[in-house]
Amino acid sequence: MMVALDANALDRKTTARGKLVDRFEQLVASGAVEVYIGPGVQAEVAHPATPGTILRGLPRTEPRPFRPLAAAEHLARIRVRAMVQGNARPGKHARDASHLSEAAEAGCRYFITYDGRILGKRDDLEGFALPATLRIVTIEEFLDRWTDAQPPVAKPG
Repeated sequence: MMVALDANALDRKTTARGKLVDRFEQLVASGAVEVYIGPGVQAEVAHPATPGTILRGLPRTEPRPFRPLAAAEHLARIRVRAMVQGNARPGKHARDASHLSEAAEAGCRYFITYDGRILGKRDDLEGFALPATLRIVTIEEFLDRWTDAQPPVAKPG
C-alpha cells in the first residue's frame, strides 16, 4: 500500500507520537507500507528552515517522471486548490493543494498530515475533489486503520 507524507507527517512532538512514528517506520522497513513523498513536499523538506527533516533518508517511491497533466487531473487540481484555499487570499495554500493532488495522481491510499487546514477540510475533499480511494489522516488515524485492517495473528499452540 502506498502512503503519501506531508512534511509534518512524522513529527515527533511528544513521546507518544514518537512511538507511533517508530511503528510507522517499522511498517515501511518491513515493506508493508510504501512511502511516496511528492515533489512539492520534497522541495519543502530540502529547505534548511523546514523542521520536517526527519523525512530525509526515509526509503520512498520516487516521484513519477514529469508528464503533462491529463485534462481530468488538471480539473481535479483546480477543485482541490479552490477547496483548500477557501476564503484565504489567492495562492496562500496552493502548495498544500499541490501535495494532495500529487498524492492522488500517484495512486496513494492515504495522505498523512498534521496540517489543520487540510484536516479540517478532509470531509469535503475526500470523494469530491480527490479520488474516493485517497484518505487524509494523521499518523494516529493511519495506524488505527492499519491495525483494524490486519487479520489477527494466530497463537502457536
